[in-house]
Amino acid sequence: MTDAERLTRGFVLSIQESPFRIAPERAEALVAQIGRSAWSLDIVEGPVNFEAFPNDKKIEGTYSALLSLWAVAASIRLLLALMQTAAQIGLEQVVIVPGGAGSEAIALKNAALALIRDHTYAWNEAPSEPDANAVFCSEDGLTNNLFLAAASFVVLHECGHLAQNHLVHTAHRHQQEFDADRWAVAWTLDKVADENHRQFRMLAISVAFIWIGLIDEVRKTTATHPPAAQRFSNAFTQFGETGEDSLAFEISSYAIKAFFNPTTNLPQSENARDALVEQLIRYSRRE
Repeated sequence: MTDAERLTRGFVLSIQESPFRIAPERAEALVAQIGRSAWSLDIVEGPVNFEAFPNDKKIEGTYSALLSLWAVAASIRLLLALMQTAAQIGLEQVVIVPGGAGSEAIALKNAALALIRDHTYAWNEAPSEPDANAVFCSEDGLTNNLFLAAASFVVLHECGHLAQNHLVHTAHRHQQEFDADRWAVAWTLDKVADENHRQFRMLAISVAFIWIGLIDEVRKTTATHPPAAQRFSNAFTQFGETGEDSLAFEISSYAIKAFFNPTTNLPQSENARDALVEQLIRYSRRE
């Protein structure tokens, strides 16, 4: 048994229920569209991956995908805490150095990358590990909540392939990925009534695309999947009329910089929306 399976098998039931939980106001509609029992979601050993098999009405993910996504969510929560502390003491810029504040967040990012490269990676080299039984209001529990929300979006993306009857063998695989992204973002956000829930869901979507970005770092753009930066930018256009000072935008902009562009100076944007747009532009230029 790999460390990935050992550390994440306690989440499997929650992952299987996740597409119905991220947007509970649409659970019945999801059942009507793809059916609760007409398709299966299995978690298996193997390289980091989630994949839909429309002909079989099946979604398959891997334990290594779950653990690497958890590491990204945990890292971003640590970056959030660092950002809040910096704001409280009036710092305009934070430099993360080995052993200093924020170094655990970078270590988790690097652990996720190591797992993407090799799904048998030994997790005892990582700074922390998930606890599937953590109390919801604890730090571990809050990390699990963000992880499961991000995983929900990943699974909904695969549901989008099923709902739209996508083909496995086609010359239009990139367009199918864009279509599945669009379907999943719309499903997650279009009917949400509470602004706090909307902010959380947008952050979860951002976590998912940052995780996809790490996969791109290792595997690069392929014939089946377009660049993560382009996919993230497309999702941003669906976030709608969210306030310029959105906390989800602010956290996402810091996370993109920390993960993909850590050595450049932080631009002094006028608001969180502009900061996220700036980071998405810089991120896109890297690819």
